[in-house]
Parts: sequence; structure tokens; C-alpha cells
Amino acid sequence: MQKIAKNILSLSAALLIGVSAVSVGAFPYSENTSAEADYYAPITAAEGSALLGQLHDLITTTHTHYSSYSECRDYAHTTDFAAGAEKSVIEFYTHETILYYINDLSTSGGQGTWNREHVWPKSLSGGLWGTDGAGADLHHIRPSEVKMNSQRGNDKFGEVNGGGEVYSKTTDGKNSQLGGYHAGGVFEPLDNVKGDAARIVLYVYTHYNTYANVNGSTDGNGTSSCFGTLHFTNIMSASSEEAAVELLLAWNKLDPVDEIERTRNEAAYEIQGNRNPFIDHPEYAEMIWGNAEIGGGEDTSRFHRAVSELRESGTLKEQLAAINEAIRAYQALTEQGRDAAAEDVAKLQAAISAYNETVRAQNAEAVAAEGGALGAVAGGGRS
Repeated sequence: MQKIAKNILSLSAALLIGVSAVSVGAFPYSENTSAEADYYAPITAAEGSALLGQLHDLITTTHTHYSSYSECRDYAHTTDFAAGAEKSVIEFYTHETILYYINDLSTSGGQGTWNREHVWPKSLSGGLWGTDGAGADLHHIRPSEVKMNSQRGNDKFGEVNGGGEVYSKTTDGKNSQLGGYHAGGVFEPLDNVKGDAARIVLYVYTHYNTYANVNGSTDGNGTSSCFGTLHFTNIMSASSEEAAVELLLAWNKLDPVDEIERTRNEAAYEIQGNRNPFIDHPEYAEMIWGNAEIGGGEDTSRFHRAVSELRESGTLKEQLAAINEAIRAYQALTEQGRDAAAEDVAKLQAAISAYNETVRAQNAEAVAAEGGALGAVAGGGRS
């Protein structure tokens, strides 16, 4: 990951000479940034079990609509809509496009169609869910090509050596796209899907564990049957809970949050009322289960707050002050903290680039205007 150069702090108000105020709309942020920040306002803990408990309480109390399994099929055209491909959805493991109306309602149920994938299989939940609760949560259920789904089956997630290739199929039974590898009851997604899978697993674990198991204080609006005891070793092929966590953290870091995840997180939020916090803030995973020294806890929170406030700045002078505060917060992070806060670092880099580009453009306009004025004076002197 690119690091922010320390000399960025040399930016000064001197650059603002002759420059007018610029709307914050020039910054490349999505429209829901402010609403997203409001959603996480109750989170005050900086790390560990305290943060885990607060996230559990938040995503359960804001989960106002528990979807049915049938609704997961119908909502897919909203949560997993394939942009630019009418009536199509994005398949989870391959990210290929499958027509929406060729789905698991088809009488043949054959290859090239899709069904509702429990990323954390029902059989690995200890009986906690079937087709309700976590078994019908839009943050959990994803479209999966029928043959892809059946080949993954109830395999745990993990990494395999020399495993067999797993392909989705076309409607005429031919291999379509590579979706992963499996061997000995273990399924390994492709690298660009590992983070997606890890963040779903972290969400399900955090949400559907009974609050006492995750240092929470409430199970929110869900019925008691939705909650129970979950272990990462239920879903991850690992020798211990610690090894399972290590693999999840590695996958979370290997495959950063992408636009597919962000788009469907927002769509599921609009329907259910809650969000997947590990998509909005992938650094939470390290802050909870990683090294307690990561980012210094409070330092990480300070950096996130500073980046969140960038969008609130109005004039260029205010933008510069906000950027410098975010840079100072960034420089207080450890190396691990910077890696864990990659999404916020990217936002800061984007804000800096946008600011500098605006300053360059407006200063160029000012210089051009000044040159024009001087030319006019010189011309007047010759007449």
C-alpha cells in the first residue's frame, strides 16, 4: 500500500492566494458518507471485546426487518443487481453475470441458473439457522450458480494445496468461470473473493452470537431463536479458534472491500436497517481480533474521525486544516495501524489529490487573469 509522504504537511495557506472557496462536492466520496458516519456514532470503544460488543449491539438493534428466505430471492435484483445488464445478478464466487429471471424457481434447477447461497452453510451453524434468522439475512445470502453452489456444498472455508478446480456452468453444461478450489472437505475461494467471504463470516459471527458470547448487552430486535453460540472453527478449516481468526484477518487484508460489497451493503441497509460494519470499516477486524497494539486503539479512532470530517470542510482553507489534522492522526499510527486503516488512508489520499488539483487549477486561472491584465496595461501604454 502506498504511504502518504511526510512532506504533505508542507502544504500551507500561502497556496490559497487568489483562490476562491471550493465546494466539498469536488471530493470523490459517495453520497452516503455522512449517513454512514451517523450510523457508527454510538461506537466509542477502540479495540477488543468492548468494540465487538458495541458492534453486536448496533447491528442487532438497527436490524428492523428480518428478511424471509423467499425475500432473499426477490431482493437479489436490488442487492446484487449487475449494472449494465438488465435483469441480471452478480454471482458471488465468480462475479459473473447471470440473468435474474433464470433463478432457483426454474423447473429444471440446472446449471447456468442461480440459487441462494448460505455463505456460512446451515449444516455448519450448529442448528442455529435454516432459512430464517442468519439463514435469510441479506448481508449473508448471496446468489450462487447452481453447480458452483453444489460443488462448494457444505465445505468449510480454508486454503488447499493441489485441490480440484471448481467452475460455474453455462446453461448447456460447459465450464463458465473458475470460482475456487476444493479438496478434503475444504473450499478455497479465489483471492478476489476471500475478503468478501471473510467479512460475511465476521458479520454473521458478530451478529448472531448471543450477546453474552461477544460482550454485548442486547440481542436487539431479533427473536431468541436467531441467536446462539458460534465459533469460527464451525466455518473455517483450522486447528484452533486462533488459527481460524488468523486466516480470516489475512483474507480481509488480502482482498480489500470492492464496489460490489459497498453497493450491496447500502442496498441491504435500506431494506433491513443494519449494515455490515466490516465492509464499512474493515479495520475493525484487526482492532477486535488482531494485535492490541494496532494503531494504539485511540489513535485509530482519532484517524477515522479526522477522515470522516474531511467531507464536512467547506472553503479551501478549511479543507487544508482538515487534511493536516488527518495527516497528523495518520502519522501517529503504527505501521500495522496504517495497514488496517487502508480504506481511510485511501480517502485521505483522494482528498489530498482533489485539494491539490483544485489549488493548481484556480491558481492557473489567477495567473492567466493577471497576465491578461498586464497585457492590457502594456498595450495601453503603446497606444
